[in-house]
Amino acid sequence: MQTIRKLFGFISRFGKDTRGVVTVEAVIILPLLFWALAAVAIFFDGFRTRSQAEKAAFTVADMLSRETNAISANYITNTRTLFDSLANSNAPSSMRISTIRWNSSNAQYEVVRSRERGSHFAELRQSDVSWLGERLPTMAAGDFLILVETSNQFNPILNVGLGDIEIDTFVFTRPRGPQLVIE
Repeated sequence: MQTIRKLFGFISRFGKDTRGVVTVEAVIILPLLFWALAAVAIFFDGFRTRSQAEKAAFTVADMLSRETNAISANYITNTRTLFDSLANSNAPSSMRISTIRWNSSNAQYEVVRSRERGSHFAELRQSDVSWLGERLPTMAAGDFLILVETSNQFNPILNVGLGDIEIDTFVFTRPRGPQLVIE
């Protein structure tokens, strides 16, 4: 009986003792706080990377829309290099540049030319246009547009549960002059 009273007394004193509470709370909370700060920084970096990739794709599309001369294979390769530079891409990127025309007699989009750089895309073919129709705008008869598709990867520097993320962009614009000619 005496031992049980001593045990209950010890438990009661232990429960009322507040020494070291701050240390225990800090040991529990600090790792969670550091993880949360790292996660916020990584998420922000992911959104920043996506925003840069979209802005770079719009810049490339605008640049191509103003081109009056035929563009060569070297021009397309350098355009991808420009995209990588503007998007601040550390991982290898891919790009596909296509010119598309609306054929009113067939009521369908037609691929005029398509060129790609990188391993993510294949050249756009006429059979691929059916799934593009939902994403392309309504066009006038014989009208052209330039389609720029890019793909690059976001690789977070810390693993906070995101993993590697594929960032794809899909940008179209009308040529400012005559149609864009791809050699």
